[in-house]
Amino acid sequence: MLSSIKDKIKGWVAYLVVGLITVPFALFGISEYFTRAANVVVASIDGEDISKEAFLLEFNYTKRRLQQELGEKYTAELNSMLKLSTIQSMVDRRMLTQLADKLGYAITRIELQAFIQANDVFKKDGKFSMEQYKQILSLNGYLDIEYERLQAKELMQNQIKYNFLDSAFIAPSMLKRLQSLNDQQRKFSYIQLDVADYANKTEVEAKSVKEFYETKKQLFFEPEQVKVDFVELSFKEIAKGIKVNDDDLFNFYEDEKQRFSTEEERQAQHILVESEELASTIVAQLKQGEDFAKLAAEHSQDAGSKDKGGDLGFFTVGVMVPEFEVKAFAMKEGEVSSPVKTDFGYHIIKLNKIKAETTKPFESVRDELTKLYTEQTVQKSIYKLTEQLGNLAYEASLEEVADQMDLKLQTSEFFAQDTKAHNAKFVAAAYSEEVLNKGENSTMIELSKDKFVVLRIDSKVAQRQKTFDEVKSEINQHLASLLAKTFIDNIVNNIANSFASGDTNAAQAFMDKNQLTWKEVDWVTRGSKQADIEIISRVFALSKPNDDATYDAYSLDDQRAVALKLSAVKTSGNAVNSTLPKAILSLESEEMFKSILATLRKNADIEIFEDRL
Repeated sequence: MLSSIKDKIKGWVAYLVVGLITVPFALFGISEYFTRAANVVVASIDGEDISKEAFLLEFNYTKRRLQQELGEKYTAELNSMLKLSTIQSMVDRRMLTQLADKLGYAITRIELQAFIQANDVFKKDGKFSMEQYKQILSLNGYLDIEYERLQAKELMQNQIKYNFLDSAFIAPSMLKRLQSLNDQQRKFSYIQLDVADYANKTEVEAKSVKEFYETKKQLFFEPEQVKVDFVELSFKEIAKGIKVNDDDLFNFYEDEKQRFSTEEERQAQHILVESEELASTIVAQLKQGEDFAKLAAEHSQDAGSKDKGGDLGFFTVGVMVPEFEVKAFAMKEGEVSSPVKTDFGYHIIKLNKIKAETTKPFESVRDELTKLYTEQTVQKSIYKLTEQLGNLAYEASLEEVADQMDLKLQTSEFFAQDTKAHNAKFVAAAYSEEVLNKGENSTMIELSKDKFVVLRIDSKVAQRQKTFDEVKSEINQHLASLLAKTFIDNIVNNIANSFASGDTNAAQAFMDKNQLTWKEVDWVTRGSKQADIEIISRVFALSKPNDDATYDAYSLDDQRAVALKLSAVKTSGNAVNSTLPKAILSLESEEMFKSILATLRKNADIEIFEDRL
């Protein structure tokens, strides 16, 4: 989508497109960046201030994302919590930056470049695109240097965590014990009983049902319900009315040719050295027939490519540093350059292959073009239509709105305020004061990015107390389930307790009476799927059996109960898995990292001005 945003897009269209972009990494914001908040301090850490401008950049990105996900569930309380969590996170990162500076951590340009180019959001057709990089930063109010400074700070903070991981250790004996516990296998049997199998065998007294109703009347109300009339404006319906002819489609193809084109790509090898003298010596060796890959492996300072003979793969314009790029794109296939100086040193470049720019022909992309043309035409008309819908909703009756905009007047079924059958925004509008009690049209509601509605009350039914006759069957079923659950809990407890106490005859007689048998499960590991995960978890919580089995009983939930018989335990004696130390050390370093943050907070002079957030 980003690649279709042209410089010629102006006005509301640009803002609408930008507003629909979700960039999957933090610190991005748009409108609030332009507020005059640079001089407002919202927090201070040892004299270093965090401005409201910086806070809003981060807060508003997260806020918009949560509002899109939660809709009406995004409350004022949640908004306040988000503000506090955002500023606390920013304070933590500032302290880590200060610590990194004190410890002398530094990030090289190569590390920063690799980190940024690895971000998928800046890639086009799977490859880093400088055009896309600059475009996204520009759309979100960032200068290149500012964004790169932020990313360098993040890399420095990560260095602290990685250094903790590198310095942490765990004793071999502990690793062996943990590996043994992890590899442990257990053999068991179980009896599972379900409420559904016993509910119809229980009898609930009529008196109990009546008493339950009388004492719990507040549970048996039929809530207020409403029926609404509404009109709907959707992209899908607008698109149906758009006719596409070949002339318009071809002109659109010419405008959007870049979308269907691949840039020229070049594949090269290089050798990077520190001095011009060494670079000249290598060029001379190459002219004498020396192997380029061999010399790259021997001399190149580029750790990422030297072991591959200096191969850089295919790249497009905008990926390499300017001096390197100018030379590489001026060379012919098979040519070897003289030394090229950049900020990284001196490069000797060998150009191996050129892939020319290609463009897909019109007919091969006709269907895609038609879809894109329709979408863009809808985008161009939607602003005017939504503005018209919003104005008419305020000024005219719903019948007039439908007539003037050629929309269908629809009527819903009755629904309660807690319904899941309608969009939460739709329900909230129906139960708003203006619509529910004043009988007015709602404002225009954006249900999604491509659907808008206006509604009004058609009719409503007040909340009422349900009669005993209406709910007695429901109450009877509920009480029967409770009795059945108590019954099955008693059964599994009797079985487990009898076996555990050594009264096997009584236990077996009880099982025979209830027609129950053990379901045997062969050796299982902690991650086994031979039984319910909750049962497996309970089995591995049981103590190891001595001469006889270990027995226990559990209520798994409000519908199930289980009796367990652990017969045997064994370990494999396998060597320590190579991934285990890393997993344990990762957890250990994470705890150390949290401890460091706590210490930094304790020793820092931190002020957070909540009233300014």
